[in-house]
Amino acid sequence: MERFPRRLRVTGWADLRVWAAAAALVVFAFAAGASGLGGWNQGRGKTPPAAPPAPVAVPFAPGERLEYAASWNGTVTAATFKLAVVERRDFFGRMAWHFQAQAKTIDPVRMIFTLDDQFDSYTDAITLESRQYEAYIREQSKHDDLVVPMSVKPDASRGNAHVYLVLAGTQDPLGLMYRLRAQDWKKEPTLRLPVFDGKKFYEVEATRESSGAALAVAGGNFVVTRVALKVSQGGQEVANLKVRISFSEDAARVPVLFEAEAPFGTVRAELTAK
Repeated sequence: MERFPRRLRVTGWADLRVWAAAAALVVFAFAAGASGLGGWNQGRGKTPPAAPPAPVAVPFAPGERLEYAASWNGTVTAATFKLAVVERRDFFGRMAWHFQAQAKTIDPVRMIFTLDDQFDSYTDAITLESRQYEAYIREQSKHDDLVVPMSVKPDASRGNAHVYLVLAGTQDPLGLMYRLRAQDWKKEPTLRLPVFDGKKFYEVEATRESSGAALAVAGGNFVVTRVALKVSQGGQEVANLKVRISFSEDAARVPVLFEAEAPFGTVRAELTAK
């Protein structure tokens, strides 16, 4: 059982260094997979158990890797980001997706500010709710680890770990990216979700702004749907933060471009490889 860290050094919107400080750039890593159902005894007088609910259909699969390059205020590439669907696995008795994001500054920015951060999300394969969020911050001389177990009801499977009780549907900052990717934006153009980063709760409203637009990035040419995110806390919109994500309109719904406007400047992260 992981030990819950005593100190939370996460500022606001969940390690906004990758979310707002690098273009919300957070990696979606969906993993799709059919869940196998074990056989049951069909002998006389036996009632077969109810089949477990099916996993939510998602446009990604284990092993998916996406790579991005991020620029700040229109300058040269400042950082690279990798998003991965690591696996679909048992997580304290329930199947969960393991998503991972890695952020790293590169030269010449790295000579000024060294950043090597990693974020992990364990997201329920059936509900796409967050089960656990982890952040491993390595920035200059600062090393901070954060582990945030979550549950919508008391969870005895976690033993003595500190488990946060959250609202149904709650996402973590990384898992949110995958939840947005699973959305059918043509059928449902608006989505509202609670988000918890281990320190604060947020409300995120995602709205389809446009669809059918052609977009060329280093990773290829795409037709995309553009989605705008509005982040609120306590009913008040977070000031000076605008985030837009462009998703490919093919079956994979890959996040092709992240754009963020924050107090420190404008960040753009585009897909370079998949």
